[in-house]
Amino acid sequence: MLFILLSWIYILVVSAIIGVSFQRVLNITKGHSVIIIILGFFGVTLLTSIWAIVWSVNWQFHFFLFLICSSLFFINKSFTVNYIKKSINEFKSLKIFSKVLFAIIFLLILAQCASPPFIIDNESYYIQTIKWLNEYGFVKGLVNLHLFLGQTSGWHVLQSAFNFSFLYDRFNDLSGLILLLGNYYAITHLNDFSFKNKLNIADSIITLFPVLNVFFFQFISTPSPDMAIYVLSLIMVHQFLTCYEEFDKSNFISLTAITLFAILIKPSVILFALLPIILFWRYFIYTKSQTKSLLGMTFLVMGIIMIKNSIITGNPFFPLTITNLFDLSWQLPSDIASYFSDYGKAYGYHMSPESFEAASWGLRFKTWLFAPGLHGIFNKMMIALIIIMPFVIYKFYNKKAYWIFYVLGILSMILLFTISPQYRFYFPFMMIFGLMICRLLIVNGKVLKVVMVFTTVIVAIPLFFTINNQQVTNNKYHVANSQFSTDYFVQSFGLSKYPSNYEVVQEGNLKFNSPTQMDFFWGTGDIPLPAINKEQLEYFKANFNVMPQQFSENLKDGFYFKLVNE
Repeated sequence: MLFILLSWIYILVVSAIIGVSFQRVLNITKGHSVIIIILGFFGVTLLTSIWAIVWSVNWQFHFFLFLICSSLFFINKSFTVNYIKKSINEFKSLKIFSKVLFAIIFLLILAQCASPPFIIDNESYYIQTIKWLNEYGFVKGLVNLHLFLGQTSGWHVLQSAFNFSFLYDRFNDLSGLILLLGNYYAITHLNDFSFKNKLNIADSIITLFPVLNVFFFQFISTPSPDMAIYVLSLIMVHQFLTCYEEFDKSNFISLTAITLFAILIKPSVILFALLPIILFWRYFIYTKSQTKSLLGMTFLVMGIIMIKNSIITGNPFFPLTITNLFDLSWQLPSDIASYFSDYGKAYGYHMSPESFEAASWGLRFKTWLFAPGLHGIFNKMMIALIIIMPFVIYKFYNKKAYWIFYVLGILSMILLFTISPQYRFYFPFMMIFGLMICRLLIVNGKVLKVVMVFTTVIVAIPLFFTINNQQVTNNKYHVANSQFSTDYFVQSFGLSKYPSNYEVVQEGNLKFNSPTQMDFFWGTGDIPLPAINKEQLEYFKANFNVMPQQFSENLKDGFYFKLVNE
């Protein structure tokens, strides 16, 4: 816990310096302290992404980042000092209840981050994606080694910049920090909230965010991009709702930057781009002067995404399987890309690709709706929310901004039904709709405090006691929760919950490491590069007649698929 705390202090200092500089460049005259930190995250992610095109994100990058931060601090010294003073005063102004609540949540998040990782995706590609970035940067054709490595997220790029792998091998806790920032953003609005004020409807929704820690906590011991998207979605919606009725240039620019950051993390949230676009046209008389800077920032983000995808997968629009613009020797073979695209879509419906193709849309929807475990629960909840929210909005939130967000939720569900309707993709809408309903059930400040205290206690239970999750998940890897131990007060558990034992296997010119104590098909855990489960390699050889090979002895030169009988 102590080491994680120290790393967070450094991350916050760096992000504050870059965030204040970003704020000045974008001509943002005001903003919540959390938004400045997130702008700093965005700036570091852009910088790291550009660096990773050529070089590894290692000590050399940190030396470069230190020089950048030192220069920016002296250039913007007065602004940075004012930001720090303002942030300290903001915290001091919190009421006793808000301070105590935040302190408890802060300690619980630290404890959860120090505990063993829970999400199984951590073992399949989170750890390895970040490891590749730390040791080689973006690697040509990396998707051919392990399909999931093609999903390299902006969040993993940022984590690679802040895990200090050259100093310590246990830092992957950025998701915990973003959840902490989300809670602080909500609690500062809780501090100023009054049930007597009927004008701050958007604030009253945002203040309830900490009740969702019950669900979020299992995400934060791994660098999950979903956790970042949930927090950014909360802030984006809040900025949109407050800016729609009364235009604020700083809120509008912040919303645009945060939306682009979210797209860099997870392109599946592309429809959220409609929020700043709607504000842009609604207040065009005020926004037209910002057109060049906003377009420049947009093209930069889109360019980074396409370059990153082209290097790693050979397809600038990955994971879309549209006709490729370039015929690159390292691009994923079309039959493999199509098969796994179909597999991902069928997985979202909890069907096999074969049964998905043969099923009618009605059967697909029924299978999706009655999926087992947590998936089925959330799927039913989302459909229920889509049905009842028009009545809720009409009765209690009858303003155009709320109707726009509802329509955005409908459009997102339609898009997901054509791609892969997994609950983690539509959860941002379920989160906001749920908070809107919860707000109606909380009638005064006392009830609000009771709810906050109760949910915080619930969060602590699985952190310190064993909970069997069999009733809500059929995934054997998520049955047991991760628990805190006093052994983690100083050092955290580590990056992987699996042993790091492995064997060296040779296939053609590829010598790779395969885990020996992991029964997960896609699993690689925290073993040295290049890592791939030999069971996975045999599957590709048997079903697609291909195996990954190196372009040269240098792993930076990348990988391609070669026909087995060639």
